[in-house]
Amino acid sequence: SEAPAPAVARITATARRPDAGPPAGAPAPAHASRPRDVAVVGAAVRLPTASSLTAFAELLAEGRDTVRPLPEGRWDAVDGPVPHASFLDSVDEFDPTPFRISAREAPLIDPQARIVYETIWEALEDGGRIGTRAEGSHTGLWIAYSHDHYHEERVRHGIPDGRGLGLEAMIANRLSYLMDWHGPSGLVNTLCSSSLVALHSAVQHLRTGDIDTAVIGAVHAGISPEYFRSMGDLMALSPRHRSRAFDSTADGFVPGEGAVAVVLRRYDDAQRDGDRIRGVIKGVAVNHGGRTTRYSAPSPRAQRDVISAALRDAEVSVESIGLVEAHGTGTGLG
Repeated sequence: SEAPAPAVARITATARRPDAGPPAGAPAPAHASRPRDVAVVGAAVRLPTASSLTAFAELLAEGRDTVRPLPEGRWDAVDGPVPHASFLDSVDEFDPTPFRISAREAPLIDPQARIVYETIWEALEDGGRIGTRAEGSHTGLWIAYSHDHYHEERVRHGIPDGRGLGLEAMIANRLSYLMDWHGPSGLVNTLCSSSLVALHSAVQHLRTGDIDTAVIGAVHAGISPEYFRSMGDLMALSPRHRSRAFDSTADGFVPGEGAVAVVLRRYDDAQRDGDRIRGVIKGVAVNHGGRTTRYSAPSPRAQRDVISAALRDAEVSVESIGLVEAHGTGTGLG
């Protein structure tokens, strides 16, 4: 008789589907096309209390607070204060069938990978890229993924690594193999900027013609207590469980879990083929702050420079910007 597997290793056959959205072939938004423009032709999200794009829009419109204590059953025990975050539900659920992954293999794979696989699948469905249309294609895949603490959970519960199936480096490559994609395939880990760096790389490969389609997935979930311990040791978590970014009362941040995936094509190709275009990426830019007061401290000059570079790449004026999303950690340093 074997001990029951931990919650993060259980497998269910729960199939999830995205919201329908506009019908395929719907007219593209009015847009002055440039050869460098990139279209978003598919998208999906899995976020706390919002597992579809429609639900996410409603969450933002209503301004709901999703911060809560650690869900029951996530870990066996909690040492110290109970963590608070915007937690996902059902991180142990996974439908392995579309990925030709067996029920025996699935528990060996980090639940973060399982979550982002399902989210990518939904984005592909949203963009009409499932099936033979994508197999053998020059599709590039980038997965933003900043930490792997599932190894500790496997060791703690005596779950073997399974001949490398659980290795962090295999997360993107495994999916490209299963989907028969022949473009670049890699994991991006630059911590907080992982998604941005992944997007930048994908857009540049599309612009140079190296690939015809780009798929980007990003995921973060606290699968083990180690993440919260390490952030607590850095005194980065808010003891009040509230992030007050850009405020003098900032005392730390509150983690959030979730996954997002987008499917990208060159704008002219998407318009020619009648793809539904959810949005247009006109400019991208990435840089580094270089030497600052400490390696984790921001550089206002570098942030100004990268914003200017993105505006130049997009050929738009700063006066035309209607919304800015910033990385505001809520820490004193931030």
